[in-house]
Amino acid sequence: MQLSSLSQAVALALSLAAGVAVSPALAQSASPVSSSGAAVSLLLRQPAVSARQLAFVYGGALWVANRDGSQPRQLAPRVSSEFSPRFSPDGQWIAFSASYDGNTDVYVVPTAGGQPRRLTWHGSSDQVTGWSPDGRRVLFASPRQVLNNRSNQLYEVPLEGGFEQQVMKAVAYEGSWSPDGRLLAYRPYRQANNGSSGWRQSRGGTTPPIWIIDPKGKTWEEIPHVNATDWNPIWMGDEVVFISDRNDGAANLFAYNTKTKALRQLTQETVWDVKAADGRDGRIVYEVGGRIKEISLAGGAPTTLNISLNEPSAQARVQWKDAARTITSVALSATGKRVLVSARGEVFSVPVKDGVVRNLTQTSGVREKDALWSPDGQQVAYISDEPGMRHQVVLRDQLGDQATGKTPRKILLPETGYYHLLDWSPEGSRLVLQDNHLNLYQLPLSGPQSGQLLKIDSSPRRQNYDVGFSPDGRWLAYTVTGRNHFSQIRVHDFQTGQQHTLTDGMSHAEQPVFSSKGDVLYFAASVNSGPAQVGLDMSTQERALRMGLFAAVLRADGSSPLLPKAGDEDGKDGKGGKGDGDEGDKDDAKPSDKSSDKKADAKSDAKSDAKADAKADKADAKSGKAKPVRIDFAGLQNRIVGLPVAQARYDHLGVAADGALFYIERGQPGASIEPPNADGDERGELFRFDFEEKKAKVVKPGVHDYSLSADGKKILLDLGGGRLEVADAREKIDAKPVDVSGLRVRIDPRAEWRQIFDETWWMEKEFFYDPKLHGLDWKGVYQRYLPLLAHVQRREDLNDLMVDMIGELQVGHNRVGGGDVLTEPKVAIGLLGADFSFEGGHYRISKIFQGDRWNPFLKAPLAAPGLNVKAGDYLLAVNGRPVDGQHNLFQQLENTVGKPVQLTIASDAKGQGARQVQVEPIASEVALRQWDWVEHNRQEVDRLSGGKLAYVYMPDTATQGFQHFNRMFFAQVDKQGLVMDDRRNGGGQAANYVTEVLGRSYLGSWKDRDALVYDTPGGAIYGPKAMLIDQDAGSGGDFMPYAFRRTGLGPLIGKRTWGGLIGIAANPPLIDGGNLVVPFFRFFTPEGEWRIENEGVSPDVDVNLDPVAVNEGRDVQLETAVTNVMERLKTWKPIQRTEPPAMPTKVGG
Repeated sequence: MQLSSLSQAVALALSLAAGVAVSPALAQSASPVSSSGAAVSLLLRQPAVSARQLAFVYGGALWVANRDGSQPRQLAPRVSSEFSPRFSPDGQWIAFSASYDGNTDVYVVPTAGGQPRRLTWHGSSDQVTGWSPDGRRVLFASPRQVLNNRSNQLYEVPLEGGFEQQVMKAVAYEGSWSPDGRLLAYRPYRQANNGSSGWRQSRGGTTPPIWIIDPKGKTWEEIPHVNATDWNPIWMGDEVVFISDRNDGAANLFAYNTKTKALRQLTQETVWDVKAADGRDGRIVYEVGGRIKEISLAGGAPTTLNISLNEPSAQARVQWKDAARTITSVALSATGKRVLVSARGEVFSVPVKDGVVRNLTQTSGVREKDALWSPDGQQVAYISDEPGMRHQVVLRDQLGDQATGKTPRKILLPETGYYHLLDWSPEGSRLVLQDNHLNLYQLPLSGPQSGQLLKIDSSPRRQNYDVGFSPDGRWLAYTVTGRNHFSQIRVHDFQTGQQHTLTDGMSHAEQPVFSSKGDVLYFAASVNSGPAQVGLDMSTQERALRMGLFAAVLRADGSSPLLPKAGDEDGKDGKGGKGDGDEGDKDDAKPSDKSSDKKADAKSDAKSDAKADAKADKADAKSGKAKPVRIDFAGLQNRIVGLPVAQARYDHLGVAADGALFYIERGQPGASIEPPNADGDERGELFRFDFEEKKAKVVKPGVHDYSLSADGKKILLDLGGGRLEVADAREKIDAKPVDVSGLRVRIDPRAEWRQIFDETWWMEKEFFYDPKLHGLDWKGVYQRYLPLLAHVQRREDLNDLMVDMIGELQVGHNRVGGGDVLTEPKVAIGLLGADFSFEGGHYRISKIFQGDRWNPFLKAPLAAPGLNVKAGDYLLAVNGRPVDGQHNLFQQLENTVGKPVQLTIASDAKGQGARQVQVEPIASEVALRQWDWVEHNRQEVDRLSGGKLAYVYMPDTATQGFQHFNRMFFAQVDKQGLVMDDRRNGGGQAANYVTEVLGRSYLGSWKDRDALVYDTPGGAIYGPKAMLIDQDAGSGGDFMPYAFRRTGLGPLIGKRTWGGLIGIAANPPLIDGGNLVVPFFRFFTPEGEWRIENEGVSPDVDVNLDPVAVNEGRDVQLETAVTNVMERLKTWKPIQRTEPPAMPTKVGG
């Protein structure tokens, strides 16, 4: 594909606009030329070779060419992603993986072309890694029988299709058979720089070696390994070729001689990593820098294969997209007739009832967001990145430029910072914004400071500001999170520029909103939020946040909105005049002292103020202006009153035109466990508090968010998933849906891809925890990767490119993925919760997973009482269709998830005693297999320790880990010691809760008259402990063993952990809904040292998960931990007393 002169000019111009230096290569020629004179295509991936042909992936499609790269042609139909090609030994077939039908499976296609044939149907991801030496079976990796997506195992499937045979139980990510088919060279676990995770040169624990094993024997060896990542083994004669990043700089090819044990480096790449390779007949092809090169196994200089492809990209053509799937914000117009929607980088004005949808921006390749209505509904304001990796505020007519001919006003914001619009003042004079660096700003739109960004305040803690204007626009109430992590409410006076603190920091206060008259400020506050405040701490799990609703009476002479009405005769004649007796008897007035005089003066002043205010009200009503709002800060904290509502988790307060207070009540964590397929979008109940009745009631359930019109008469309900409704903001919400089907946007993918690429680079610069990005020349990185952008053929290619770019930072938790990628409707494959062997030409059940009897959502289809299906039975048919050597079991289970399926079960392969049973297949067995493994480990620890040790497994340090720990630990506090298992821990939070419980000190015991003595604290195991760790445990799974060791709880046993404690993420998603995770905080020790990141936590006792032992059904790491704890238990003396002292013998004793 050629980079046109226009494309080069655009790339050059945009680079200069962004302030990024442009390399001579980009300025002169961004694309090399082949020997034929055609432009060379880049981003060619995953090459494979046969004796005469070359295969590779380009734009997600499988291509073949002559061995020298000439005469390329697309081999398989590109309907989805195709990847991991491998030629059969005879060169007649190519096996590859593809995500047709929404699932990744193994396919084969003749090298001459034809229709691909599917070989696997399992619901997990099956990735081709090679062939058997005789060419009869395809070797692939799959996580189908492991505990999570951090491991794979190897399988083989016949070329003709049929039973998918597991090669060995030991985990393996990829492999290559020796020429005689006896030995297997393989990578045992994942690499840190993988998939969506960009982490070049990782030096934590997830740095896999290459192992060589005889799967049927008892021997294995490790290719000489250093703390680096080795991958992509290729067996060539007596040598195993592989890629390694062991030399700092770039990953290269190495060769290990299995006879002489000599190791040599084959390539000398210094700029780009070697990413994938394949070899045949002494020649190796490899991917590097988006190109394919070839080198001899004997050594020498590589040759670049210049390949020119003229295939147009279907994904790159201009097309219309549904923007409703990527809504980022909504706002209701002043009178509630229209909704302003920010979606897919555009700003739309959507009618509630009548009218047309207006796209006010229409700028593919520019991101507009955070759109707001002006108070009078005639203008809109939004943030735009049109200047190029820099924000500006745009104000334009609500009818659009073409309708009015008006030129939008553009206000350039500072170069540093990523901005968000928050609110527009009621009188229209200013906007309020925040940036990602904790600052709150105002942007005056008129007057001498018009267009100048003025700082209001800063927060010492990261937060999103809650803001609320007074009706007259003079005051801004907002939140600032203090050093104690509690949010305070402050008020800024735009007349004087002063800030005033309303709450004292002894409560957590948020969501400030002024009443419609401006005499009261409503807000939510909590005095029990402390334990739930620092969300990184695991101790915040399932901590109910009880908040009350409060009203601050702003004037010293103001009244509580909750005061009862007297209902007395007021003496008025109904015309505003006074009735009899109003004057009183002046002669009866008593002389007063000075104090009384002061009180009288104060009352007189108050009356005068009230009269003046009443006159001002009338004048303002005539002019349309809001009544001036007065705030008396002296004694204000004593004028805060609580509303009579239950304490709960409240969010988003708003005041309607009739003075009623709307708010959302959210669910509380830990109150229930929902089914695993429940909608994850958090919704709550919308309440309305009526000050006449002094009661609150639910007016709409299932609300994600809402907004009110400027006049407070209409309410916009965001129900999640792009569903919007509008109603009158009254006691009864009779909502009507807003039609968002018209949110269609014309996308130029190449322009949008450029915006995404630039914004990814920009957000890394703005959000990464170190402003200097560890000293990396980040502009130089941009310059190096930008020329490759022109060769992107699809959104997935863009992700791959950006993963490589952000990987230059060489840190963990740095990820990019998703977005508007090509996805096919998923045809779900039903699973039966069982393992199968293949005997007598039929599928035989080797194991049935029982599930978890205490988890109603973890279904085990074949374990249901009454089915009477057992291990050893044969499965002969599914819905009457046979399953045998020619009919894959999982093929017969297509599209059966959750549907009744009839199975034919027999006691032998010939069908003896055949019977029919009906089950409902499930979509995934991961949870079943994990719980089976956990229970097996617990029972094994119990058996090996003679019942003395507890076993607790934590799959993560978030919700599941918290639940696992509480469930398993407290049920075993009668044990003497403990084995904690952190292996494969997916992380989440800092597990301080775990170490605090494990480190509890014995304080004493209590004597019951009849029952056993019990201790305080009651939930504790005081004996020796150990923790199992491995390379698949990371993030929170790094911190937990660090904390375990630091608090002196016991030794760590296993392998070094992942090593990722630069945390995530404060940046927004990408324009098309893609995910970018920029690490913005980092751990350091009490000694002031950066630790664990790119290092991991090393074990005290280093134990490999021996693959031979695993194949035999043993877990040597677990066995070692039990032995360690039991050895220390021999000398441990119990500290808690099981018997009370002698009973007292005298009264008062």
